[in-house]
Parts: sequence; C-alpha cells; structure tokens
Amino acid sequence: MQDGQEVRISSHLPDSVVGDYRVDFAALDANGDGRISRAEARTNASLTAEFHVADSNGDGRLTPDELSGWTR
Repeated sequence: MQDGQEVRISSHLPDSVVGDYRVDFAALDANGDGRISRAEARTNASLTAEFHVADSNGDGRLTPDELSGWTR
C-alpha cells in the first residue's frame, strides 16, 4: 500500500440463501391453497429466516415458482 491510499473494508448480510435446500411444498401448504404463508413456513427454519428473499413479489405468500427460485 502506498502512502495516501485508503483501504475500506465492509461487510453485510447476504440477501439470499446459498446451499442445497429441499422443501416439500405440499407438506408446508397446510391449508392446500397452493401458497405458503409465513405462518405455514414456520415449520422450516431456513425458509422462515429467508422468507423475505423467497417472496419475490412481497405479497407474504410463496408460490411454487417463487419457492423454486429460492431453492436453485
């Protein structure tokens, strides 16, 4: 490093999940409406923690398409 150069280091939480997740959509969709609510997602700790990432349209419910995007 030369004199006068500044080095900045920062960190932040990731906004998505990295890993190989398997989620049984039908098992989580307790009321059978074809969507997973936040309440239904509570049985899966990883999905609960990352619900905001998986819920790409922000409506508070996950569709099979949104869930498949999260698990890729």
